[in-house]
Amino acid sequence: MPKKVSELTALEVKHLGMGMHNLGGVKGLYLRNTPSQSVFLLRYSDATGRHDFSLGNYPEMSLKQARKAALEARELINRGESPIEARQKAKQAKKDAALALAREEAKNEMTFERVAEEWIQDRVQHNYWARNNRGEINTRRNLEKYVYPYIGRKNIEEINAEMVRDCLRPIWQSLPSTAKKAKSHIFKIFQWAIALHKREKEVNPASWDGALAVLMEPLQNDRKPKQNQAACDFNEIPRLFAEMKPYFSISARACEFAILTAARSKAVRFATWDEFDLEKGIWTIPLEHDKIKVPNRDRTIFLSKQAIDLLKKLPRFAESLYVFPSSQGSHLSDTAMTMFLRGLHEKRREKDGIGWIDPIKSKKTGTPCTITIHGTARASFRTWAKDDLSENNRRFDQEAVELCLLHTKNDAYEGAYDRAPLANERRKIMQAWGKYCLSQCND
Repeated sequence: MPKKVSELTALEVKHLGMGMHNLGGVKGLYLRNTPSQSVFLLRYSDATGRHDFSLGNYPEMSLKQARKAALEARELINRGESPIEARQKAKQAKKDAALALAREEAKNEMTFERVAEEWIQDRVQHNYWARNNRGEINTRRNLEKYVYPYIGRKNIEEINAEMVRDCLRPIWQSLPSTAKKAKSHIFKIFQWAIALHKREKEVNPASWDGALAVLMEPLQNDRKPKQNQAACDFNEIPRLFAEMKPYFSISARACEFAILTAARSKAVRFATWDEFDLEKGIWTIPLEHDKIKVPNRDRTIFLSKQAIDLLKKLPRFAESLYVFPSSQGSHLSDTAMTMFLRGLHEKRREKDGIGWIDPIKSKKTGTPCTITIHGTARASFRTWAKDDLSENNRRFDQEAVELCLLHTKNDAYEGAYDRAPLANERRKIMQAWGKYCLSQCND
């Protein structure tokens, strides 16, 4: 029979040192003291495993209050309920109540947030995001985080260019891409509101042709430059593949495939088997998995023999259509490949003290920059393809190299009059790249 723990007093608790201390009085009640904080915990086990349920910080929560909270949690556990889920439900209920109250208060007022939500619903009803399954989520998230806090509660008629400027100013220089999206959403919402007479004023305060451009002009200078993602030195790519090959995880194979095809992470992670024709050596990326949402553009990736061989050796799971499925059968998360490369970096750093870093970016920033899958799959390939020491700049058609990256024509007509796919040249380039990548691997 386990020894009964003596019930500590408030004075005894006050003088406890660092570590985990059983307080007695309620089964599983502990105080965890660390240099940064002291927390009351209730330790318990249920069908899902062992849990440390946080009750509150000490001394903000007294010992008496902690024991009361622990008893209440124990009652839930004894009834087969989870105190963790109960707390989450309570928080959600409180959040829902506050949101309902806010919406009720704004119901009779035509606020920007109300109009924006109607605009979103209009797009949903007309399948605007049919080929972009995260379009609605990302749009709403951008508005909720960067727009609603500034102009969400304001009447749609009262909003002017100065208010839009004040909304964009905090992120205009630090998060230029995010700010551009926010401005685009605001502009489109006002255009929609004006067209449907939800705003009587016909001037769009987010128009770049009006006052907003003048107000934003001082903020145009010193905008944060676009940061390129860290890439592996292309000379090191064969060694990188040699280090990846012994690993048998799906993340490892996904990293290899992304680099072999110079493809973006999303296209690889969301790839399904029906996108591939291994006999023809073709991978056709669907619009919804592509960064550029222009219909009918060429999204063909020509597969090297090495990429095809990788695909043929992959296991196929009846419960998942994905080429690189997660353990749950869904697509890989956006961090799966990142974490694999990070682990590879740490292991190499233990050996050479450097690891897998981008030498050029590390030198510019003054800090070691661990390679990323996007930079390595795309920038390393692009740099290799135009390297003059190996004469690749003469060996390969550079326009075809851009097409291998699915880059559109960079001209005023976006290639409208030049539709040559350069298929043979692209196949040659990707095959040479595949052979180069695995040049230090022993089959």
